[in-house]
Amino acid sequence: MGFRLTNYVQTLIDQINAFKKDGSIKKPDRSFLANAPIELKLLSIQFEKLVRQVQSTQKKLEESNLDLTHQVNLRTRTLNQRNQELRALQFLLAPLQDEPHVVIKRTVESFRLILGLNQLDFVDEPERGRQDLASLPVKLSTGVLGYLSFERPDYTQENRVNTSLQRLANSIAIVLENKEMFSSVKASQSRFNALLESMTEGVVLIGKTGSLLYSNKTAREILSIAPGDGIAKVENYIEEHFRKVYLADSPNNPQDFFAGPTRYVSKVDSDFFIEASGFLVPEFHGYVGPRMGLLLRDISEEVSMERMKRNLISVVAHELKTPVTTLRLQSETLQRQIRSGKLSDSQQLLTEMLEESERLQNLICDWLDVSRLEAGSLVIKPKVQTVTAILNKAMKSVHLHFPHLEVSLKVEPEAECVLADKDRMTQVFVNILENAARYNDKEKPTCNVRSEKIDDSVVISFSDNSIGVSEKHLSKIFDSFYQVDMGSGRKVGGTGLGLSICRGIMAAHGGKIWAEQNSKGGTVFKISLSL
Repeated sequence: MGFRLTNYVQTLIDQINAFKKDGSIKKPDRSFLANAPIELKLLSIQFEKLVRQVQSTQKKLEESNLDLTHQVNLRTRTLNQRNQELRALQFLLAPLQDEPHVVIKRTVESFRLILGLNQLDFVDEPERGRQDLASLPVKLSTGVLGYLSFERPDYTQENRVNTSLQRLANSIAIVLENKEMFSSVKASQSRFNALLESMTEGVVLIGKTGSLLYSNKTAREILSIAPGDGIAKVENYIEEHFRKVYLADSPNNPQDFFAGPTRYVSKVDSDFFIEASGFLVPEFHGYVGPRMGLLLRDISEEVSMERMKRNLISVVAHELKTPVTTLRLQSETLQRQIRSGKLSDSQQLLTEMLEESERLQNLICDWLDVSRLEAGSLVIKPKVQTVTAILNKAMKSVHLHFPHLEVSLKVEPEAECVLADKDRMTQVFVNILENAARYNDKEKPTCNVRSEKIDDSVVISFSDNSIGVSEKHLSKIFDSFYQVDMGSGRKVGGTGLGLSICRGIMAAHGGKIWAEQNSKGGTVFKISLSL
């Protein structure tokens, strides 16, 4: 009995070892099933059921594991594809270094490879009549910008492909919209810059700290700065280079830089005037919040005209009052002599009256010449003349009023003849010679005249020993009414029109006139006529 019981127990042990070895179920033989104790039989049956249950559970776990692995692999592939798509879209949406159409084409090709499509293009219009192709519009609120034309995917990939292509279409729409907006902003900026740069007034934008943010071409010329130059404090820069001009009829406030319009005069050039007016800029491209601006105008010509008007009053007071007063006194004296019957000085008085009337007539002629020059109606009749003949005629006229003026002439043979209007050219010579005598403090005023040929022109020089003209006045003495001494107590008379008329006469001849300082003292006037 002990031996049989041991065999029955060994049978159970063999079942367990078989399952342990390869997971199989080893069924007991018939002898065990017929003769083994009931407890061992039940134990064998329960073990077999347990093994089958374990095998079933193990199979389910294996199937779940396979499904999970499949899901993980699928998710990984999806994430990898999404990552590739994002890298492609990042290249598309990053700041473009190439043209948008080049970047779009490159990105579309990357998507084609990522999605495994045989065909994917960005086109203006999709192909009609092809069943193997589908299209997706690339659109904004303003309308359709184009289409993505692609190979139809199978039904298992349709949702995934359509989702990816929709992201691509949205990104392309953003790129094209940004391009259009950038082009529009760039065009507006170019028009704005061109408008500001073409303005005759200077425009300056000032930062919150007072620094220079922007200046147009005219402003840079007025302030004498180069493009790109910075100014830490515009107010200090202007006050350093200009001096404020306070006008009697202008409520200038020295405490407010932007209270304007305010006039300034250059500290270097006393004839250069500007007017500055402040204004508020609510918004300026690239800057947040309001900024202050300055409008700068070159008003040198306006100030010059104002000076001319004031000088005109001075000229009238000095040049017209004297001969009119003299004529009146002489007329009263002659009237008294006629009443008394004593006409011993009548001839002298009449001569003086004629001289004063001639003086008035010359003033009127000067005014008429200026009017003709300004209107461009001065008529000249040029003929071949000799410099000697013109100078002799001029000297006769000058010596009537300035008999002490000594004039010398040196003419090169090839510079003897000129093509000129004799009367008008004589008028130029007379004006230059009279200035040499009038503005002279020497006992013997002199003027050396030289005519020489330089290149294709005849240049006639008048070198005098007068009091001279300073360098800063040389370029202005040919302006109408301009005189170096314009005070009411000036010692030398004159209208300030003579040299202006000379310049107009020379311009009508196609020549020019200018002045230089004489190294030996005095002034050198030069006129140039083409041969």
